[in-house]
Amino acid sequence: MTFTRLKTLTLLVCALLALSFPGYVNGANNNNNKKGSQPAAPPEPEAVIEEVNAKQLEKLLADKDYVAVFWYARSCVTCDKVLAELEKIDDDTDSFGVDFVKINDKRLAKQYGIKNFPALTYFREKEPIIYDGDLMDEEGVLDFLTSLEAMDLPDRIEEVNAKILQKIIEDTDFVAVLFCPDHETCPPRVMDKQQCRKCAKALQELENIDDEADQLGIGFVKIHDEALADEYNLGNLPALVYYRHQTPIIYEGELQREEDVLEWLVQNKSTGDEDDVIEDVTSKTLSTLISNIDNLVVLFYDHGNDDSMTVLEELEQIDDDCDKHGIQFVKIDDAKAASDYGIDSIPAIVYFEKEIPNVYDGDLMDEEQILKWLLGQLERDEIEDVTDEMLDTMIKEGRVIAVLFYDNNDKKSQKVLEELENIDDECDALGITFVKIDNPEEAVEYGINKVPKLIYFEKGIPTIYEGNLEDEEKLLKWLTDQTSSDQIEDITDEMLDLIIEKMPHVAVLFYDKDQKKSQKILAELENIDDECDQNDIAFVKIDDDKEAKEWGIDEIPSIVLFERGIPHIYEGDLMKEDELLGWLVHQKRYSEIPEVTDEMKDKLVENTEHLAVIFYDKDDKQDMRILNELENIDDELEKEGIVIVRIDNAAEAKEYGLDHLPALIYFENKIPALYEGDLMNEDEVLEWLLVQKKTATIEEVTDEILVNLINEHEYVVVFFTGPCEPGETCDHTLNALESIDDELDEAGIIFVTTEDTGVAKKYNVKTYPRLVFFRNRDPLHFTGDLDDEDEVLAWITDDETLEIPGKIEEVNVKMLDKILAENDHVVVFFYAEGDKKAQKILNELENIDDECEEKDIDFVKTSDDHIDKEYDLPGLPALAFYRHKFRTIYTGDLMKEEEILEWVIDLHESTADVIESVDRKTLQVLINDVEHLAVFFYDDECESCSDILEELENIDDDTDKHGIQFVKSNDVKLAHEIGIFAFPALVYYETGVPIMYDGNIASNEDVFNWILEQKADQSIQLIDRDQLFEYIGTKDFLAVVFYKEDDPDSPRVLRHIELIDDEAAEYGIYIVKMHDKLMAKKYGFRNPPGLTYFRKGKYINYDGDIDDEEEVLDWLTSPANMEMTDHIEQVNRKMFEKIRKNSDYVAVIFYSDECKQCPRVLAEVEHIDDEADKAGIDFVKIDDKQMAKEYGVFALPAIVFFKPTSKEPVIYAGDLYEEEQILTWLITQKDPSGDVIEDLEGERLVQLIEESGSIAVYFWNKTKCDICNSKAARKARMKKEREQHQQEGGAAGAAAAFGSEVDPSEAAAGGALDGSPGAGEAPAAADAAAPPEASAGKHEDDADGCEQCTKVLEELENIDDDCDKHGITFVKTRDFSVADGYGVHEYPALVYFEGGIPNVFEGELSEEEEVLQWLITQKTEDRIELITRQMLETMVEETQYLAVYFYKINCNICDQILEGLELIDDECDVFGIHMVKIQDPQLAKRYSIKTFPALVYFRNGNPLLFEGDLQNEQSVLEWLIDDDNRELADEIEEVNERMLDRLMAESTLLVVFFYDDDCAECEEILEELEEIDGEADMFGIDFVKIASMEAAKKYEIVNIPSLVYFRKQVPVLYDGDMHQHDKVITWLTSQDVFEIKNEIEEVNRKMLDKLLEENEFISVFFYEHNQPDSTAALEKLENIDSETDNLDITFVKMADSRYAKKWGVTKLPAMVYFRRRFPSIYRGDLLSEDEVLEWLRKNRFRQPELNIFMYALIALAVAFVIYTAFLLKCFTPAPPPPVQHPKQS
Repeated sequence: MTFTRLKTLTLLVCALLALSFPGYVNGANNNNNKKGSQPAAPPEPEAVIEEVNAKQLEKLLADKDYVAVFWYARSCVTCDKVLAELEKIDDDTDSFGVDFVKINDKRLAKQYGIKNFPALTYFREKEPIIYDGDLMDEEGVLDFLTSLEAMDLPDRIEEVNAKILQKIIEDTDFVAVLFCPDHETCPPRVMDKQQCRKCAKALQELENIDDEADQLGIGFVKIHDEALADEYNLGNLPALVYYRHQTPIIYEGELQREEDVLEWLVQNKSTGDEDDVIEDVTSKTLSTLISNIDNLVVLFYDHGNDDSMTVLEELEQIDDDCDKHGIQFVKIDDAKAASDYGIDSIPAIVYFEKEIPNVYDGDLMDEEQILKWLLGQLERDEIEDVTDEMLDTMIKEGRVIAVLFYDNNDKKSQKVLEELENIDDECDALGITFVKIDNPEEAVEYGINKVPKLIYFEKGIPTIYEGNLEDEEKLLKWLTDQTSSDQIEDITDEMLDLIIEKMPHVAVLFYDKDQKKSQKILAELENIDDECDQNDIAFVKIDDDKEAKEWGIDEIPSIVLFERGIPHIYEGDLMKEDELLGWLVHQKRYSEIPEVTDEMKDKLVENTEHLAVIFYDKDDKQDMRILNELENIDDELEKEGIVIVRIDNAAEAKEYGLDHLPALIYFENKIPALYEGDLMNEDEVLEWLLVQKKTATIEEVTDEILVNLINEHEYVVVFFTGPCEPGETCDHTLNALESIDDELDEAGIIFVTTEDTGVAKKYNVKTYPRLVFFRNRDPLHFTGDLDDEDEVLAWITDDETLEIPGKIEEVNVKMLDKILAENDHVVVFFYAEGDKKAQKILNELENIDDECEEKDIDFVKTSDDHIDKEYDLPGLPALAFYRHKFRTIYTGDLMKEEEILEWVIDLHESTADVIESVDRKTLQVLINDVEHLAVFFYDDECESCSDILEELENIDDDTDKHGIQFVKSNDVKLAHEIGIFAFPALVYYETGVPIMYDGNIASNEDVFNWILEQKADQSIQLIDRDQLFEYIGTKDFLAVVFYKEDDPDSPRVLRHIELIDDEAAEYGIYIVKMHDKLMAKKYGFRNPPGLTYFRKGKYINYDGDIDDEEEVLDWLTSPANMEMTDHIEQVNRKMFEKIRKNSDYVAVIFYSDECKQCPRVLAEVEHIDDEADKAGIDFVKIDDKQMAKEYGVFALPAIVFFKPTSKEPVIYAGDLYEEEQILTWLITQKDPSGDVIEDLEGERLVQLIEESGSIAVYFWNKTKCDICNSKAARKARMKKEREQHQQEGGAAGAAAAFGSEVDPSEAAAGGALDGSPGAGEAPAAADAAAPPEASAGKHEDDADGCEQCTKVLEELENIDDDCDKHGITFVKTRDFSVADGYGVHEYPALVYFEGGIPNVFEGELSEEEEVLQWLITQKTEDRIELITRQMLETMVEETQYLAVYFYKINCNICDQILEGLELIDDECDVFGIHMVKIQDPQLAKRYSIKTFPALVYFRNGNPLLFEGDLQNEQSVLEWLIDDDNRELADEIEEVNERMLDRLMAESTLLVVFFYDDDCAECEEILEELEEIDGEADMFGIDFVKIASMEAAKKYEIVNIPSLVYFRKQVPVLYDGDMHQHDKVITWLTSQDVFEIKNEIEEVNRKMLDKLLEENEFISVFFYEHNQPDSTAALEKLENIDSETDNLDITFVKMADSRYAKKWGVTKLPAMVYFRRRFPSIYRGDLLSEDEVLEWLRKNRFRQPELNIFMYALIALAVAFVIYTAFLLKCFTPAPPPPVQHPKQS
């Protein structure tokens, strides 16, 4: 029993121990694990901000919406303090969904604009914003990261999560929240559900008012959280909720009407104010309120002004009354905003009604009167009074304004004003804002000398009313005409100056209104006024001969186009308005060298900083050729900010001393320089102009130019050469003097040279060359050695040379800086030029100039522009005394020179016993000029600073004794710029390099000792040549700083390097310095300083910023730079930490020299080093047992794998002798999915390209790569091979040494036979020498041959999975035949195929994110494909309709046009037109393309060049789809399915020949049908052919070939013999086929003539397209079409007004009835179809008047018969008497 109890007790104790030490148990378990075991996890550290490298940050920004990045530097003391504070909020940022990371990467920091450390950048959806607050205030940082302001993105509603939304609602008074469905319900860009489409549409509309809401102080966010929406019972989404002081209000209106939403937000904002206070607004908010609120009252006040605060208290009492009447009341404390609205005295009240301001001029203390005035403004309409600033703002906005300039004290003005009040409402109805202004100065600016006067402004262009202002009816009529008329506005000369200044493109017609020619031209030009407006070209006219002459206009009328102030004179025919319009638009869109007059040139010289002027003779053919050449560099000059113009004026050229034309003069800040090179060589001209702009050179001038320079500038040095030919002494002297031009330029001295002798003789220059120095026009001759440029420089800059006795010298800023830097005591008088008071003061100060000189005090004056801002002066004029660069400003009376002299002498003789305070300008000078400087930064709010400063005063003298200057500064902004956020702080500068003190600043003894230590620290060893060679051979890592002893910048550079010396040593890097010029030159530095890095004897040179020690250290310790050989690198702990930070995947083999197995394992692992590198895994070895134990490794050797997704490494538990197994394990650990880009070749690849919808193909090969084939790369490979062979020795070494062509494999084999160390590498060498076919599938082959191709491939492997997700197949190939087939000849290359159509990637292949984005864009958007020449040739053969855009690189206009063409690419596809782009100048010449860009349209292989405006993409589209351009003469066009569909939709009469390429008889039929193609066109019948079985099936065509006639898409199959073209055309034009039942057929002239021949009865309806009457009549007549058929009347319609006139029809629409070609016009109502039908029926069946001849003939015949009968009856002769019978007789 006792034993049982003991046993139970033992078990309980064990269990408690196990629970108490879980790590122990887990560790035991882990030790028992076999494969892939995890080491014992160390105790979890406190939550810290995660460290990332550049690649990790890039991935994080891609994956996360909100990322805060803390940038720090290694030597930054403040960084650690700030980081400690920020660690406190890391968990809080996580809870708000903000990822907080830190990074130490100076190069990357610079890319994001970070120059000083520490710094914080907040990325919101990849958009960065830099935090400029106090980084030591962690709560302030947290508020910033989670605030609405920080999340704000321009023109975008920010997405938030529930946590951030809750905080925003709590912290922000007014927030609008758009609730949308979850992302799972509505994934991005998926619109398959109604609520998703509704949400997307609402979001799109609300984005338009986001900025306005922000300006009004209303936050706008969106949230995809259905659960939260359900919590608020919002119902169907999307829904808008407005949180006003945390109280939600749901918007019930239509979310897609953004104006209504904004108005609702504003209304609810103002009514939601709980306190009866007037809301304070910012300037930006005020602008938004004025734009959006009809009735707004603004109080401009000053918070520190008693009157303002009293007025404010009074006005608070009427705030509620204003709200009741719909008037919003706000206040603003902003002097600049007040000034912008013309408010000179504060407080002031301005009432804005529909953006029109009206200033209150009553008693501001009487709130009742103010309220009454406001209500009066609300109820009555009167013309508002504005200030000049308000007027300028309204004009700038382009509003339609009528402005009455008047005088309030003038009776006539008052009378006019009373009359004009009557038409104020009518003006509002016309959309004209009517205002008045009582300001004579503003009136004069617009050329108004007598008031009252009215000016009308439209789009900023003024027009003066010349009529009687008292006749308001006429004025109103005039204003009405102005709003509706398109007349060119008449302006004054003052207006012209304002318009040219404010508008980018202004066309000005200088004319004479009394001149007939001017009137005639003006009438023509009125026709193009609207077109100019559409092209944003302001068109005005001016009748002012004087103004014309000022611009050099001698001939009236003339047109001048001002482009950003630069004039272009039109030299064409002003009567041809279309040509003028084309010229104006062309000048606006394309850059050409403008022609100017001499007056224009003078104005440009005065106002343009960089100006090039070409003087030429336009009648000289050679001059014109040169001008055409220089047109080629116009665009480049524009990019560089150089304006270039031309002038044809021989007299003006002579003024500059130009005797031979053409000539080029370059003006920089009015200083001219003459170009003496070959003007035909535009590249040389461009280079010269850029050199003139970017560098200081001695300008070549003429005598005329020289005289102007001497008169206009304080200091001018002139080198008179006399006649000087190249190679002469004067030329050599001039070249030598070029070396001092920069120094003189820095001192503000102009240096020029001239060969002319006129000015030289005037100043007694008799021998040449001669140097003369003009100081304020006073000449001084140099008598020393001109060949000694140092002597010349010393003489020019000497104080005695610069000084003019008995006169205070005028200096410029540069000269002043030089004087202050070189002289201990200087008095400077700062003043504004033209200031009369300053001139009086100067007259007094001249009296004490000599006394100051006696005391060795320099006295100068300066009046440069903005001198007060440059030197941080309180105002002008000002007098300052500088002692050892420290400034004291005189505060007494400047007119009392005796007191000033006494003040100056007292300061000169006194000594400073305190640490001197400096301003920002002086401190910057001290940092640059003083070698040893200590700066104490303090803050006025710092309580301990004054006590500490008193302590430090005790060491001020001691620092002076050691040559260290001690100053103080309370410039907080400057302190922040250098990373100081906590005060007080001490910074020591040595040669401008700052080091921050991190000790006890209150102990002056510690501070003093620290400063002395910094001064004495000289840690870098100086070595000679012998030591250099010794160290190269013995040191693994050696960094050598090459510098020049006599270079003043060298101490600063060395100081920067000294700061990192100790840290570099921790990495095993030894830094030395050397001033041996030959050694520097040998290692690539002709002009030191420079840094060379030796790794085991192999060197590389540093190409970064040598003044940035952090960047230098990063470069030295970069794993890529520290890697010396192809073996696994041995690293120490420090190096490993660096590698771990910079690499995502690291494999470490821990070993020891005492370990017997380690050498064999290391030898095995060496075989997989290259493969690991290619897989993106860095492989290193470490001999450090203690470090191995820290990672859970207790038995050596061992391999440990580190990856970014896991904090703890994975230990390899497999067989260490199986390198393939190790490699497989490493790759599996890196990427369990193991996806790589598939390699394909031959038919399989071609088939995949043809069948795959979206496929990206990477073409690459080591032997074909352009980079690998470059001369430099070949030399590098040869050198590498020689070095390897030399190390291996034997045959290979000898071969490499003597350059013999020994096979590398044989050389390697020879080495192996000799038993050299390189024997083991023989296989690798042999493999490298093998042809590519032998090792096509091996990565090692790729690496040896082409690092570039392989590196790119590694990058592209990273996006393979992403491509799969987007449905893009990614493959690689080294098949040349396939590449050649697609015209790929440069490697590596990436081609994207969509539906078999290729598109070449032209970006940077190593940027995989850019590649991925491009591929996704190609997949999701229809882009214009980039193709090669071979691709084009193939497509021209295979594609029926192909538009090819030819362009060139670095062409701005090409890129702009390409963006426009992208907009019509989809529409082209709809019409079956494929659009591609190509960069191939040689191929372009084949198609007669001389200028770029250009567009060629291939129709079945036939090219047609587009000659219109490529910038108008709509006109391009219309041109492409125009039938006239599509059709080919005498040829039936081949169409594709899309084009056939388009023709079906657009063509009423379409004949389609369906055939097959394999059809034997089709060719014969086509030949027959080609015979009637032209005749069919004449009948308005489109004739096309198509070889597509799919199209045949679509239109139910069974037999091939077939001919089908589509009449309005109704098909009729031709069943006759297609070999007989006559029968085909007869069938096509026959009425039976042509006619469509129940529809009036459209005919053309040819068809109508044929119908008239074949038909007795035809009715033709003549009409016009897009005419309402025609449309209405046609609708009615369609109803009787079938009835006319029953009457046997053919009814057709025709839209041809000219043809209608042939039949006597003058007004359309009209109806003509033809009976056997005889016309009869219908005179009745065409809208009454019954009357029309009845008229047609009567004409059809009754005997018309046209048959009267027939009736007449019948009548005549009847009459003839009757008459004949009558004659027969009446005039029949009597019968003879009967013969008597003989018996009777």
